[in-house]
Amino acid sequence: MSESSISSAMAQATPIQATPVQPAAAAQVLPLFFHKVVGINPANHGHLKIDRSTGFDFARAAQSVPIGIGEFDVVAQHYPIVFASGPIPTPLALLGLGEGHNLFVEADGTWRRDTYVPAYVRAFPFIFVEDPNSKTVYVGMEESAACIGPDNGLPMFEDGQPTPAMSESVNFCLAFRDNLTAANAFGRALDAQGLLEEEEATVNFTAGGGTRIRGFKVLKPERLDRLSDETFLDWRRRGWLGPLYAHLHSGARWGRLIELGAAERRPA
Repeated sequence: MSESSISSAMAQATPIQATPVQPAAAAQVLPLFFHKVVGINPANHGHLKIDRSTGFDFARAAQSVPIGIGEFDVVAQHYPIVFASGPIPTPLALLGLGEGHNLFVEADGTWRRDTYVPAYVRAFPFIFVEDPNSKTVYVGMEESAACIGPDNGLPMFEDGQPTPAMSESVNFCLAFRDNLTAANAFGRALDAQGLLEEEEATVNFTAGGGTRIRGFKVLKPERLDRLSDETFLDWRRRGWLGPLYAHLHSGARWGRLIELGAAERRPA
């Protein structure tokens, strides 16, 4: 029986919201997928290209990833949505049953067919970084990412200016950052109203063995009766009722995770 804790893994993911990254802060925990973030500029990176065909090997060990407020509906069709334990109950798409294992990255690095790829995954290797001294925000990237290199793909810069491919990547990352900020506000509101409860799931496979998933929260439907009419109407105005019910409906996706996890355990 193995144990998996989502909260420890996601402590690395939530700082994608303009996290300070300084050379002196060597011990700082970087967001999920990132190991060394560098600021992007044409002088240093004008020769580099973006090749999105390199796949998703970088996400192979991601048991879960944060999701933005605008993703809830589509994520709920493919993955269970849970909330991270800890001070910031970040909404997460659950991608695996075991820590360090993503059930949706295939052996060749492609994402499982006909399955939604979360925006957090698609935003990599770019990230917005806040300089704590100047309070300015700049675009950073994981320089060692497989999709970044001098040979294959679309240029990042031409004549010192961002190419359409680069601008599209940055705009996507910016939109996701805003969506994640909104999702975190939504999670905090649910938690503040006492709607979320710490949960754990134990899965036993017919082929033998099992796993226990801990470190996440879910919304308890029966607690919705505690909401005042004023709060409910406020959440409706904020557009939060759709994400709320999407989270509840996503519980049906646990069956798919268990099915995929069981298939991996069957003898070839």
